[in-house]
Amino acid sequence: MQAMIQRFFHPVGQGAFYSERHLYPNINTVYDCGTRSGTRNKKGVVGVVRQSFREDDIVHILFISHFDFDHISLIETLKNSVNKIERVVIPLLQKPEQIFLSNIYKFLGEPHLATLVSNPSEFFGRETQIITVHSGSEQEIVEREPVNVSEIDETVREILSGTPLTMNGLNDWVYIPFNYKHQSRREEFLEKLDKAGIDIDRLENDPNYIFNKGIRSKVKEVYKSISGGINQNSMFLYSGPSSINDSNRLYWRGRCWHHNPYCWYFDYYVHRCDPHRVACLYTGDGDLNKVEVKAIYGNYWNFIGTIQIPHHGSLSSFDASILDNRQFLCPISVGKNNSYGHPSQEVISEILLNESCPLLVTEDVDSTFVETIEY
Repeated sequence: MQAMIQRFFHPVGQGAFYSERHLYPNINTVYDCGTRSGTRNKKGVVGVVRQSFREDDIVHILFISHFDFDHISLIETLKNSVNKIERVVIPLLQKPEQIFLSNIYKFLGEPHLATLVSNPSEFFGRETQIITVHSGSEQEIVEREPVNVSEIDETVREILSGTPLTMNGLNDWVYIPFNYKHQSRREEFLEKLDKAGIDIDRLENDPNYIFNKGIRSKVKEVYKSISGGINQNSMFLYSGPSSINDSNRLYWRGRCWHHNPYCWYFDYYVHRCDPHRVACLYTGDGDLNKVEVKAIYGNYWNFIGTIQIPHHGSLSSFDASILDNRQFLCPISVGKNNSYGHPSQEVISEILLNESCPLLVTEDVDSTFVETIEY
C-alpha cells in the first residue's frame, strides 16, 4: 500500500490548529490547538476539533509553540476527544515566567489553562510524557543527533533547540523544534498593566491578588486590548524529510477547498511548484524579523514548500525576504471579523509579489487547507 502523509490547517479562525497524519502506519501529530475567546465556545469551532480525530485515535506528539490563549484554548477539547496524547513538546519556561503566566490565566478565569502552564503533567495526566525545549539563538546552531521519542524513557525531560525528533514508523521524517526567546514580547502588556494601576510584582508573585474583582477586571481588559503575545517564547517547528535523499522520494500534491480570492493563482502555482519541497515550517506567533529561520534550518531550507505565516498575517511579524521568489504555499490562520486588521494587506501583497500563494484559513469549514504527500 502506498504511504501517505496528510497535513491539515484546520478552520478555527483567529487561532492555530494544525495536524499531520502519517497513514500506514497511523501516526498523528498536532501543532497548537486554540482560538480567541470570542470563538472558543462556538459549536462550529469546537466541532472542528472534536471531528478531527476519532475517539480511539492517539495523538503521538502535541507541539505547543507558546502559551498565548489563542494557541492553547482548545487543547482540553482535543485531550477529551482522543484516546490519549502520548507526549507533549513545549518551550521550557523558567519558574518566574511560569508563575506569571499561570496567574494571568487565573485572573482571566481560566483555571485549566493556568494548570497547563504551571503543571503540564497534572493537566495531561500520568500517561503523557512532557518534553521541554531549551531556548536557543542563531549563534548556537549546531548539528544535533536525532532523538527517537518512541525509545526514550520518562526520565528524558529536556532537549536542546534544533534537536531532530523522530519516531518508529516515520520513515526518515523528522520534527525539529526551535524555541526562540526574546525579552520584548510582553513589554506592551506590562506597560498597559502599569498604566491601569496594576501592581506587577504582586501579579507575578502573590496568588491572593487574584481575588480582587476590580484588579481581575482590569487585567482582562488589558489582555483583550493587546494584539501580540504576553510570553517570551515562540517555538518554531520544521516538519519534513531528514535528508535530500528522503526528499527526492516524496511527491507533493495540494488540495485547497477554500473559495479564496487568491485561489486563481493556486492552480498556476501547483504546476510550477517543486514536487519534492514537501516540508512545512510552522511559526506560531514568531517574529520573522527577529528570528533567522533560514539560518536555523539552513540544512533543511530547500525541502520547505509550505510556510505558516506567523501571527495571523500581522505586518510586524512578517519578513518577505524568507520567500525569495521561490513559490511557497502560505496558509494564514485568521478570524473573519477580527478587530486587529489581520491579515495585513501588505503581507498579502508581498506574498503574491514573491510568486507565492496566500491561503486564508478562517472559521469557515470550507476554508480548510489540506496537503497530501505520497511516497
